[in-house]
Amino acid sequence: MRHVQSIALILCLAAASGRAARADTALLHEAAGLTEVAMWLDSGAPGMVLVVARGQETLVHGYGETTKGNGKEPDGRSLLRLGSISKVFTTELLAGMASLGALRLTDPLQQYAAAAVTVPRFGDRMITLLDLATHSAGLPREIGEVPANTIPFTWPTKSERWSFLAGYKLPWAPGTVAAYSNVGFDLLADALADAGGKDYPSLLRDQISGPLGMVDTGVAPTREQCDRLMTGSGLGRPGPCTDTSATEGSGGLYSTGDDMALWLHHNLAESDPAVWPTLALAHAVYRERQAVTAAIGFDEAGMMDGLALGWVVMAAHGHTPLILQKSGGGGGFMSYIAFVPGRDVGVFVVVNRVDFTMFSRLSAAANELLASLAPR
Repeated sequence: MRHVQSIALILCLAAASGRAARADTALLHEAAGLTEVAMWLDSGAPGMVLVVARGQETLVHGYGETTKGNGKEPDGRSLLRLGSISKVFTTELLAGMASLGALRLTDPLQQYAAAAVTVPRFGDRMITLLDLATHSAGLPREIGEVPANTIPFTWPTKSERWSFLAGYKLPWAPGTVAAYSNVGFDLLADALADAGGKDYPSLLRDQISGPLGMVDTGVAPTREQCDRLMTGSGLGRPGPCTDTSATEGSGGLYSTGDDMALWLHHNLAESDPAVWPTLALAHAVYRERQAVTAAIGFDEAGMMDGLALGWVVMAAHGHTPLILQKSGGGGGFMSYIAFVPGRDVGVFVVVNRVDFTMFSRLSAAANELLASLAPR
């Protein structure tokens, strides 16, 4: 009887989910269908936002509540935290600036450091921008323990990370080991700001969020935007809606489902001559798993086979096509974005609950949804 009741609930919710959709074809709606409802129910989160993009079509669905108990269903305008998905915006800026000749992927980080700072090296091997963008600079995940009562995504500051770097000794040569590093991406964002001659939020607005019309994507939300923020839950502290520019390169971005639909379509537009030079650099594989001594911290959403600029590459296997993906977490949220290059299909999902066991199932379901829309 319980199984029958669960199926009835899923069917009811699947029918209701169409209220929040826009421009979803029968194919998208059918493919998402029971899968998305099961994803939300299995997540145990107060709410979930799902985006599916295919060709020119978009599906944006919200489930549950923006805050537990408030009865308000999330939608495409609900503000959320991207967490480490912020990293692929940083690398998009890197790729864009490289395609224009403003910098090179092989530029040493030292070139963009303050005159008084000596960036560590391993023998003659210097840390390059490419090393930072592929988690292979020899840097740790964090610069140390997060201070007590720290608001999520507000630590470390720029001065703290550069002070740490000046006294750090590389444990191995850059490029030889891939080990997930948040501090590496914030240092990369600092280098991009120096190369671009303006602060990182301005670069992001001028080169990505502005041209794409992503009006709610940034690190300093207004009061009106904060009023739309979903409330995080689960492991860790949700934290208030505040400026998170301290970690703008690694995890501080806020966004919405509507904005992430635009981001998905942008990354799928590989045949567009206006963007393909940037996407070609951003999506190329620079570190193969078999070519590094170790690969640490990349497999929570599926086995990593290679690293593009910020993106994790999962090779095709079975009925699942090759996927580029990135996950994020923190501040009470867990998020996942993935797409199939050359097949014009992508998905983004976020829940306002931190639970790593749950997240592995959530990302696996998202990957299965991609496989159903882009069968191998």
